[in-house]
Amino acid sequence: MSPLSLIWKLKRLLNIGSDKKLKEAIGVVDNVVMEMIGQRRIEMATTTMGLNKADLLSRFMGSIEDHN
Repeated sequence: MSPLSLIWKLKRLLNIGSDKKLKEAIGVVDNVVMEMIGQRRIEMATTTMGLNKADLLSRFMGSIEDHN
């Protein structure tokens, strides 16, 4: 195992450095996406306009509903 690989795995294990920043950034993105999905679910449940949107999130959510 190379020294760089060992250092990277150690940083990931200890949650320090760039791996810590990456983990925090992924958490922020997850929270924002979950908020957007929640808002879109409410919008789709309360209006018919939500069903006619052609953005990526609406298409993805529609395809999931089609499979269930």
